[in-house]
Amino acid sequence: MSNRRRWTRQELLIAFGLYCRMPFGKLHKQNPEIIKIAGLIGRTPSALAMKLTNIASLDPEITATGRKGLTGASAADRAMWQEMKSEWENFALDSAGAIHSIMQ
Repeated sequence: MSNRRRWTRQELLIAFGLYCRMPFGKLHKQNPEIIKIAGLIGRTPSALAMKLTNIASLDPEITATGRKGLTGASAADRAMWQEMKSEWENFALDSAGAIHSIMQ
């Protein structure tokens, strides 16, 4: 069995930022943007796409339409979802900063 590493706060900020700007139908491992970002954060495209669909399971706008996402959202995912919803401006700045840091 392989060792899975936990998602760091920076990786989650990047994933959530990506989720916020990507339509649900584009959350898959063949998406060029997911492939690029996954490489920059040291994750596989499959792992990043899975994280994005776990995030989707927390999104009431997704679940209200009958779509589910995946059911493996972690406690860290749920905490970040709450942070994003309650402190949007700070979250958006932190997420943009995390994305900017990997693009340099």
